[in-house]
Amino acid sequence: MNMTALALALAASLVAAPVLAETPAVNFDQGIDMSAILKQSKEAAKTDAKVVDAQYMGGRRTMPDCVSVSFGANDPAASPTFSLNSQEWIEECYQTGDPRNGGGRQCYERPGMSYHEMASVTIQDRQALLPWERDTFRVCLDGPWLSIGGIETAYDYKLVSGGSYNGAFILAPTRKIAQRPDPVGVLGDLDSAMKLTLKDKWAAYYPGETIEIKYTLKKDVPNWFDPVIAEGTLSAAVAESYAVDLSKNKFENGKSYYVEYSIRRVGKVSKDSFTKTLETNKTTRASMSLAFNK
Repeated sequence: MNMTALALALAASLVAAPVLAETPAVNFDQGIDMSAILKQSKEAAKTDAKVVDAQYMGGRRTMPDCVSVSFGANDPAASPTFSLNSQEWIEECYQTGDPRNGGGRQCYERPGMSYHEMASVTIQDRQALLPWERDTFRVCLDGPWLSIGGIETAYDYKLVSGGSYNGAFILAPTRKIAQRPDPVGVLGDLDSAMKLTLKDKWAAYYPGETIEIKYTLKKDVPNWFDPVIAEGTLSAAVAESYAVDLSKNKFENGKSYYVEYSIRRVGKVSKDSFTKTLETNKTTRASMSLAFNK
């Protein structure tokens, strides 16, 4: 094959190739610069690749649907069956205008596949919970996939069956886990003699253990910050009630006072973190004579 025929064949192949940029014309009267043609063809291919990238279909994502399932101490060991729905979203992109003149890639999302599954949770060989404890799980459908996880549980649980396309989850307990203590298991009252009394609802479940009570006595000032009068921590063996005498602090006649408090269980039954702060009733301090007569 002579050079002219080779050039014609090469030019024909370049015209037939899927390149969006225009290939420069070849002047046969001045000879053929093969390296220049290959270089320009590569540059045209790069330009075309950028256009294809700008028209890339984009990505896919799914919106999971989750339901929390909770079991109390006296609840049945099987939950009702419930429905989960997960939506797929597809991102599509396209090129607008010439990138050299402010054009760029624009993207939007459209709905894709919709997924629907029925699910339930059953606890096999269920173990006893303390009255304030709960086993709480989260069941999710993400696209076509089902999953379950513990939010807060009184036991470690192993999966017996369920998952993937099977929404009938069956769990079995293994070892016991200490949960947080009852946030309202100890309730306080402040009387007019400024004596704080706290009643322990669950004392019988903590034999031989210790309780810590943080307390802060405050003056009630309407529409303003309540100043701290006294604060402290009481540590005692668990009992049905606890008392703190706050009467030796300085009080103002006719003013109301209250106590903020939280408790911590020290032992093996519950976690040893403090509960959220609670408040007693607001009360006005009685005169000294009335206080001594109580």
